[in-house]
Amino acid sequence: MNESKHSSVRGNQNGRVISGMQWLLAGVVILLLLLAYWYFSSGAGFRGAAGTQGQTAPPTSREAVPQVAREVISEQQQAQVPDYAAALEQARSLRAEGKLADAQLLYFFAARGGYTPAAYELAELYDPLHFDATASLMDKPDPFQAFKWYQQASVAGNSQAAVRLEQLRVWAQQAAETGDLDADQLLLQWQ
Repeated sequence: MNESKHSSVRGNQNGRVISGMQWLLAGVVILLLLLAYWYFSSGAGFRGAAGTQGQTAPPTSREAVPQVAREVISEQQQAQVPDYAAALEQARSLRAEGKLADAQLLYFFAARGGYTPAAYELAELYDPLHFDATASLMDKPDPFQAFKWYQQASVAGNSQAAVRLEQLRVWAQQAAETGDLDADQLLLQWQ
């Protein structure tokens, strides 16, 4: 009986005993690691909803990659003077097509470049008073971003942005009265 007990157990160099069950478990772990490596290296783990390799997420998805916008921005950056008006028009077109990630990136590119109409429209995307979840990458509005971009547009002379800033201030006052701490923080921007 002593011999059969020793036949299912092997010793290692440290004098520890490894049972047949431990060998089996180690083999299963190695097999799972190999399968995981094959799965992800073959691209199977990155297939889109239709199951085809390389397919990107649907254009209205929050996970969509803004490939068109990246190409437009790359071309614009190569030009001596970027055409922010063209970038804004492309953003509007992409937004209408439901390519929200591309549109958002182009709005940001043009607004950051100092193009006032883009700053205004970007602010509108974040504004809690004009927020449209179906046409936005965000789950909820961001009044801080709305303030930032309306402020930029207002300082550059956009009178409608000044009106929107005042409307945003009134919204923040009302929201702060109901206990919204973010709105309370936002009000500090006007002091």
